[in-house]
Amino acid sequence: MTYTVTYAPDADRTRTRLSPAERRTLDAGMALIAEDPYGSGSSATWSAGRREATLGSSIFVVYRITAPAMLVTVVNLILRP
Repeated sequence: MTYTVTYAPDADRTRTRLSPAERRTLDAGMALIAEDPYGSGSSATWSAGRREATLGSSIFVVYRITAPAMLVTVVNLILRP
């Protein structure tokens, strides 16, 4: 089953500033995470429902998983130079 991906306000603002190529990388990576939020090359953080992943070579995401609602919320989106 696929989880729904949403973006916290700060992450969404960063997302809107991405170049088209960066946006494609983010969208493709988040589509994989939506299929398997506990895998997909992600790592656990300090909380059981929080994970982080690097998408492509320049996008780092921190996300929260709400399993009962099948929801993945991107809480932080960091672009590497």
